[in-house]
Amino acid sequence: MFSDQEMGTPQEKPEDTRQVSNGTGAQPEETIREGQPGEKPITVPCAATPTFAKAAAFAKAVAGGKAINAEDIFQWEHGVAVEPWPEPVDGKALLDDLESLIVLYVLLPKWAAEMLALWVLHTYAFKLRQVATYIGIESPEKRCGKTTLLTVLCELVNRPVVASNISSPAFFRVIEEKEPTLLIDEADTVLHRNKELRGIMNSGYAKKTAYVIRTANQTIQTPRAEEGEKNGEGTEPRTDPTRLVRFSCWCPKAIATIKHLPETLADRCIVIGMQRKNPREKYERLRNLKGTEFRRKCARFVLDHAEEIASAQPEIPADLNDRAADIWEPLLALADLAGGDWPVKARNAALGLTAVAQEESPIVALLLDLWIMFVQQGCADRNGEAPTQKKGGTRVFSRDLVAGLNCDTDRPWVALRKGKEVTELWLAQQLRPYGLKPKTIWIGEIAAKGYLEEDFLEAFRRYVPKSAAQALLDNVRAAAQKPGDGQREA
Repeated sequence: MFSDQEMGTPQEKPEDTRQVSNGTGAQPEETIREGQPGEKPITVPCAATPTFAKAAAFAKAVAGGKAINAEDIFQWEHGVAVEPWPEPVDGKALLDDLESLIVLYVLLPKWAAEMLALWVLHTYAFKLRQVATYIGIESPEKRCGKTTLLTVLCELVNRPVVASNISSPAFFRVIEEKEPTLLIDEADTVLHRNKELRGIMNSGYAKKTAYVIRTANQTIQTPRAEEGEKNGEGTEPRTDPTRLVRFSCWCPKAIATIKHLPETLADRCIVIGMQRKNPREKYERLRNLKGTEFRRKCARFVLDHAEEIASAQPEIPADLNDRAADIWEPLLALADLAGGDWPVKARNAALGLTAVAQEESPIVALLLDLWIMFVQQGCADRNGEAPTQKKGGTRVFSRDLVAGLNCDTDRPWVALRKGKEVTELWLAQQLRPYGLKPKTIWIGEIAAKGYLEEDFLEAFRRYVPKSAAQALLDNVRAAAQKPGDGQREA
């Protein structure tokens, strides 16, 4: 068996007599001890074995040809050993097999299978990175395969913990104790009415911010009375209820919901939209799914490549926003390490799924629809179908924008109206946070409240995805161009 020195474990310091009891049996990462009045609290780290130091040492030992015993197998679960695959694992073949397996059981949108294969492998390696990637699973109705997908993932991911309903205290305590991959089903029953849980989940994807602080009873050792000292008993336990304890809420999570996730949480997820399969689409039954071999291979691949995963700095597609770049970076690092066609597939998936998610954002969809109307009006002006107004660019009355929006009944922002028609007042309220206000404008001989295109340009640049903007411009301008225009220009 490897010694602590061989495993890269730092030598233990003299044991701190203060013990924390949080009611779960788990030791929090650190405690915050209150000092004397006027002094700042003192952070006291708890003694803990760095798990991935052991993982890296295990990989080095295997590569060096050392004999290993059952006791040396890296403990991927608390009390349950997941034995790594006995031979080195080809990363490309592993990801190919995971992708092929997932699509046997559930209907998925484009790029989702590739992303999920990478995410499964990421659940074994997330501690080597600074971000634990979230997956958001949405569907318009029940029976669209969300629970089936979570069941498939439960067979494949590292240390799965499944919950159909979870409270805020249970949420961060199970993460502190189990360091799991958390699979949350029926999230629509708890997230929309539980602001505390939403806030904790929002912060839990980045390692540096993924903590909550609570008070907890602690048992500390205090000097005994003189009688006890004479009997050789120098200390006695005492419960102090005023200790502050820090709990981690950092781990990979898959969150399934009917309709949409809360907007702030969805922005931290790779979101996939599920649809109900039709009667002609046939998939395997879940009873035939056995994931043990895949889990062992994932464990071995991460153990063998721990240092490379930790130090990887993958190239990020320029069209990804900062948040999307953060949550995709761990997956891109694994794709580059696997090689083959996976670096290209991973980046295509990142661009495709991010663009879909941004277009389904209510405000992005609203701005995109308004931009379409401005472009259409601009094309009409240039073709002589309407009076041309040069100052301020294209001009559109508020009433015309509202009429155009009311023709779209299946856009993401429609849910904000709750079945009511769009009005000029509602439109102004939605645009005001972005510095956009209606003003009196003239178009020909008519004056009314409306908007100038130049006022929208900054909002378009900041909030409309580049790929969506370019596709929109190309399609609308091509459709609006009259036959023969190109010939006249030539």
